Amino acid sequence: MREAKPRNHYTVGIVDDVTHRSLPWDESLDIEPDDVARAVLFGLGSDGTVGQSKQSIKIVGEHTERHVQGYFVYDSKKSGSMTISHLRVSPRPIRSTYLVQSARFVSCSEPQLLERVDVLGCAAPGATFLLNTQHPADAAFGELPQDVQQQIIDKKLRFYVVDAFRVARDVGLDRRISAIMQTCFFALSGVMPQGGAIPLVRESVSKAYKKRGPEVVRKNLEAIDAALDHMHEVRVPEKATSARKRPPPVPREAPDFVQRVTGVMLAGNGDKLPVSAFPVDGTWPVGTSQWEKRGIALEIPVWDPALCIQCNKCAFVCPHAAIRVKAFEPGELDGAPEGFRSLDYKGRDMGTAPSGATWKYAVQVAPDDCTGCGLCVAVCPAKDKSNPRHKSIDMQPVAPHRERERAGFAFFSSLRDPERARVHLDVKGSQFLPPLFEFSGACAGCGETPYVKLLTQLFGDRLLIANATGCSSIYGGNLPTTPYRAGPDGRGPAWANSLFEDNAEFGMGIRLGAGAREAFARSLLGRLAPRLDGQLVEGLLEGTQKDEVTIAAQRARVLALRKVLETLPDREARQLELVADDLVHKSVWIVGGDGWAYDIGFGGLDHVLGSNIDVNILVLDTEVYSNTGGQ
Repeated sequence: MREAKPRNHYTVGIVDDVTHRSLPWDESLDIEPDDVARAVLFGLGSDGTVGQSKQSIKIVGEHTERHVQGYFVYDSKKSGSMTISHLRVSPRPIRSTYLVQSARFVSCSEPQLLERVDVLGCAAPGATFLLNTQHPADAAFGELPQDVQQQIIDKKLRFYVVDAFRVARDVGLDRRISAIMQTCFFALSGVMPQGGAIPLVRESVSKAYKKRGPEVVRKNLEAIDAALDHMHEVRVPEKATSARKRPPPVPREAPDFVQRVTGVMLAGNGDKLPVSAFPVDGTWPVGTSQWEKRGIALEIPVWDPALCIQCNKCAFVCPHAAIRVKAFEPGELDGAPEGFRSLDYKGRDMGTAPSGATWKYAVQVAPDDCTGCGLCVAVCPAKDKSNPRHKSIDMQPVAPHRERERAGFAFFSSLRDPERARVHLDVKGSQFLPPLFEFSGACAGCGETPYVKLLTQLFGDRLLIANATGCSSIYGGNLPTTPYRAGPDGRGPAWANSLFEDNAEFGMGIRLGAGAREAFARSLLGRLAPRLDGQLVEGLLEGTQKDEVTIAAQRARVLALRKVLETLPDREARQLELVADDLVHKSVWIVGGDGWAYDIGFGGLDHVLGSNIDVNILVLDTEVYSNTGGQ
């Protein structure tokens, strides 16, 4: 393209070299006419913001003479990931192919996004800002970070709030706030007269939810009718009043790479990173999901030790490893933060602690990683007999508990885990093993991830996973963070994704490769045997690896072997050093959804099952094609 002369007072025309058509304005300068309505709507995946935005411009486009456009920015993660909807409404055809840079209307349906990204960076001076918040109008401004307050003041924004969650809860819609936010959008954005827009919103909602029954339609219509009564303008003071600033995208104690790269991507600025910022070999650090504090829960589980029966079902069922249990030495309670709760461990399965004392026991939630799904409460069997609605774990509003639970989780994470050999591998005992899959981007209440998490607890330090494309590949390996991590000893799962038409064969190849490496290590060990301790060699070659005790013994023998190999100067010793860890037998798992296992990849899966090789298969059977919207 080449720049042409200005066509009128508001545009800089460009000429397309191929068709020689004059385009209305220079996209690079973002010079748009004042009569083009521009809106940017921030939300979370599954909260309805994107669907509501598409429906809104459809209403305008079908019922007025105006032209509409929508661009939608979101990643491939599931619910809880940020979405941004860029909308334009114009009296003329819209030729722009770029995101809105200067919006006249900005809305944010999830208040915690103000803590994570620069929501108001795209707001034009004098624009309207709508925030969904549980704080009333007279307190809402004071609850904002200082940076956000200053933007509102400097840009002279009109600031409105609505407690959409309250409206939705009152009419029985839980957290489904899209109809409420859509009503407020039409009331404030000016894309259509309010009197004509609201009936059309009611009509579109009735059509959209007709298949779900009259009760669902009624609730949504009630929410629309109540929306504007709960929307209020906020008086903006002349100066910022908050001492709290927006925190950095990742905690300051995060590793350097996470600060320089992951944090920039989490803040929505990944496109600004140069190629030189990325690892030259394409590798990516593991365990980075621990730095992505999404904080999307309105309520989090709060533990009452007095009622707890220590069944560990809460931790077992948690889809995000956000609630955990631990048995630890009493002496480790020294330095515990105020409000940290624990009690004596009741089971005898782990014996006494190494010090001879009774183990202590604690249940702890990670408040910024919890999604508020409530599964831990649903599965908890411990109830107060005098008040059956009160359980050992109850969901409570996050705000009063956030700081205490943050400090509690930081201290809890510093406590040492019991030795694996002490742990009895059942539902209860497995949860004393650290999960090596944590804080994934899966949907709140996901039914798949508890099994993947359990897989890493049982086999994580020697686990190889062949993963079929699908939900499990999205929450398992989606940049900029990954939930798989190594344990304190530096060992953890090795995970790789494959197209789901050949994942079974892919996993079979991994098994054959691991077997070949193990055979090579054993062959080298046999050739070096005359120069090694005979008992050590016999143990390495003949020792069983059937449980945690015998596997730990094999690892100890490998460590002893490495020390001896350091004293041997020849080439075979160097080769054995490279593959010595393969003397510990690997657990290979082929993982994927039912669309892979029962349909597209069934032929390969049938072949692998018939091959009689040492692989394990985990089918995450959701009974729908989850990755195409079935969830």
